[in-house]
Amino acid sequence: MTFLRKRSIKKTTTFKEKRKKNNHIFKYAAQSAKEHMARKTAGSTVSIVIPTFNERGNIEKLVPEIFRSCKGLNADVEVVIVDDNSPDGTGKVAEELGKRYNVKVIYRSGKLGLASAVIKGFSESRSEILGAMDADRSHPAEVLPRLITPLLHGEADIAVGSRYVKGGGVEVWPFHRRMVSRIATLLAKPLTPVKDAMSGLFFLRRGVIEGVSLNAKGYKIGLEVLVKGNYDKVCEVPYVFRNRFYGKSKLSLMEYAHYLRNLLVFAAYKITHKGKKRAEKTEWES
Repeated sequence: MTFLRKRSIKKTTTFKEKRKKNNHIFKYAAQSAKEHMARKTAGSTVSIVIPTFNERGNIEKLVPEIFRSCKGLNADVEVVIVDDNSPDGTGKVAEELGKRYNVKVIYRSGKLGLASAVIKGFSESRSEILGAMDADRSHPAEVLPRLITPLLHGEADIAVGSRYVKGGGVEVWPFHRRMVSRIATLLAKPLTPVKDAMSGLFFLRRGVIEGVSLNAKGYKIGLEVLVKGNYDKVCEVPYVFRNRFYGKSKLSLMEYAHYLRNLLVFAAYKITHKGKKRAEKTEWES
C-alpha cells in the first residue's frame, strides 16, 4: 500500500492526470484483492459438528438439507456427527447417510453432554472453518451459507446465528421459555457484546481456538468460544429458531446449573485476561 501511494504522488502531474492514475491504481488494488480472495477461498474446507442423542428422525432429514444449502459454496463441506451411543440407532442412520454424503461419525460411550461433543468434533476435524449446530432442526440449514461466507471471505473470524438482531426471532415459544432465554442472555452481556451469546449455531476460523482450553459443561460452548477465543471480528447473522421436529427437548434443571457455573468461570477468566483486545462486532441483514 505504501508503494502504491508513493507512485501516485508527483508534483509535476496535473490534477486530472493524478486522478486518472489513482483510479488505475485503485482498480488494480481491487482486482488484486479479488484474486487474493479467490485463491484464499479456493480449496477451503468446512466441518459442521452436530452432537446427537436419540435424533434419528431429525438427522436423516437434516443432513440432506445441509448439503443442498451448501451446494453453492466455494468450499468442501463435511458433517461430523458426534453420537452419544443413542439407543434409537442415530449413529447407524448417520453411517448410512455417509454412503451418500461427506459424513463422519464419532461414537462416544454415553450421554456426555453437548459442549464436550462439540469440542470432540472440533478436535477430530482438520478443516479451516469449524461450526456447530443442533441436530433437532431448530437451526435451519438455509442460513448456513450466510454464516460460512463471511469466514471464507475474511470478513469475520466468528459468525453467530442470532435470534436477537434485526431479522432474527423464534417461531413459537411459551412465555416462560422466552423469559429464561432473555434472562440468560442478559446475564452473559458483561462477557461479550454479541446479542445472542447463547446461540448454539456458530462458525469460526480454526485459529480462533488454537491454543485455547475449552471445557464448558452443558450446552453453551459458543459462549466459551466468544469469551476465550482469539479473534478480531465477529458478525451476527439473523435466523429464526424453529421448534424441534421429532423427539423431546433435552434441556433440564441441570443444564441451568451448568450455565450459572459457566458464567462464574467465564467471568473469572475475563477478569484475569483484562488485556485482551476487544473484538469488532457487526450485524448482518437477513
